[in-house]
Amino acid sequence: MSVPYHRELFNSGKVRLFVNLSNIKNDVADETMTLHFYATDNNGIPIFTETLQIDQIRDLYRHLNAISVIKDETSQSAKFIETSDEISLILEQLKESDLQTILSLLEKFESQEKIRGLLESLSNLEIENLHGAYHHKLISTEVQNLEKLLALEIEGSITKTIGKHEELLKYSAGQPEKIFQNWIESNLWVFGIEYVKKHDARKIALFSEGDILMESVDGYLDLIELKRPIHSILKYDDSHNCYYPHPNLSKVIGQSLFYLQKLSEYKLNLESEYDLKIIMPRIKIIVGRNFDFKEDQKDCLRMLNSNLKSIQIITYDDLIVFGGLLLKTYENQVDS
Repeated sequence: MSVPYHRELFNSGKVRLFVNLSNIKNDVADETMTLHFYATDNNGIPIFTETLQIDQIRDLYRHLNAISVIKDETSQSAKFIETSDEISLILEQLKESDLQTILSLLEKFESQEKIRGLLESLSNLEIENLHGAYHHKLISTEVQNLEKLLALEIEGSITKTIGKHEELLKYSAGQPEKIFQNWIESNLWVFGIEYVKKHDARKIALFSEGDILMESVDGYLDLIELKRPIHSILKYDDSHNCYYPHPNLSKVIGQSLFYLQKLSEYKLNLESEYDLKIIMPRIKIIVGRNFDFKEDQKDCLRMLNSNLKSIQIITYDDLIVFGGLLLKTYENQVDS
């Protein structure tokens, strides 16, 4: 919600009263914020001016916050509280019966504190469903966006057609793989709690811009290798009646093995120059689709992952499935 920093509060035809907020950046104020009141006559000649400092502004806020007001012609009262899209979502989730509870909790937060801190605090007060409601909405939207991107990939010319979908513009890129990389880097929750930090691969000459370097929870380097969803994973061998890795997949596996070898060779240099810890690095290959796999194809992929040391093959459909499981977790959290 954008804050009107300059506003006319009153105009009698003879006297005009204005308010002006200063020292605000991106709708967030710091301790230097000031609130200016001033009045002029109808010709713009000043009548008076007064400035409130941050402590005086807080006193005014507390006074106003003690007075209930009726908003939007509803029977439910509210107070002068800073709101945002997250708070609106929270209030919607709580429904009217719990509105007063959340309003009383909101009073203890200064206006410049971040919403995430608010949500964490509320969770500590055993209102975990508030945090879950917001993240359920976030993850649900992003899973839907991934499904839309996959549909555009199937249709072809995703780099052009993505421009017709406003909600997908944030992932736009000149190369299809980069589009999906942008989605992955915006949604690192798809890897669960395995990783705590992403490193910039462009700073290390060994890797390409398309590689995602991740730091695990125990502080070690892993690599995410992205390929396009349209790449086939398995191919059928008629002579032996079985599936084997498709040449597309074999190529990226070979590339991953090369990376593992180079990481071993340059381990000491990389650790000293880039402050990384490299011991038995793992590589996740995100490639292809498996939503239509038959049982023998699923078995083949399972066997392949089991026998590839330090390499795991993950499909884009696996990401969607994980997103669905995470959504169920948040739904259970809210229901409980």
